[in-house]
Amino acid sequence: MGNSPVATMETGFTAELGRRHADLFEAFYDHPFLAGMRDGTLAKEKVLHYVGQDHQYLSAYIRCYGLGLALSPDRGWMRHFHDSIAFVLDEESHPHQVLCEHAGTGYAEAQVGRLAPSAQAYVDHMMAAGRDSLGVLLASLLPCPWTYTWAADRFVRDERPGPDNPFLGWWTFYADPGCQSVTTELRSMLDSLAADAGAAERARMERAFEDSCHHEVRFWNMAWTLEEWSAPTGA
Repeated sequence: MGNSPVATMETGFTAELGRRHADLFEAFYDHPFLAGMRDGTLAKEKVLHYVGQDHQYLSAYIRCYGLGLALSPDRGWMRHFHDSIAFVLDEESHPHQVLCEHAGTGYAEAQVGRLAPSAQAYVDHMMAAGRDSLGVLLASLLPCPWTYTWAADRFVRDERPGPDNPFLGWWTFYADPGCQSVTTELRSMLDSLAADAGAAERARMERAFEDSCHHEVRFWNMAWTLEEWSAPTGA
């Protein structure tokens, strides 16, 4: 697969999305926030700002899974969303705890009560997708696991981080085959919906996917700049 999010011979709707928007995956990977996690130099205040915001974001992501549950056509789909909710609730606090340990702060102390503007915009986008169709909702949700698992697999495979990297546990969590399977399953489900969708819905699905990719990059920038709600300055 190289550094592309899509293998050369892959076909289907999500493969097309990955190829057309590969530049956004690269922007995600190249952002200085993630670069700081690769070389272990990311400042602790940026780490903690990310943890607090991502905890809030993942709570909203769970609610979006709830929207998917309500849109589910059968119990197979219901089981997927049920299990996905359990994964986020039970497993995805682990990478946060890795970051808090590096920052010397307890997980509870790192949590915040309000989303920063860019994070709130991302959540609003996903919730709006959930008022469209199941396909549009899934398209908006896919970039979150896909960018993380792709970036982690790339870094662990190509650069083989050593035990001295303080964020190693974060990288190995998202590079783990169990986490990678979350992306694989979600892609497969979205491919099946896209195959039955009309042209107009497929266009909305792609827009939702593209917008979420932009939001993923902006989420890094939000953490990098310690973004918060403040009055605008200047004329």
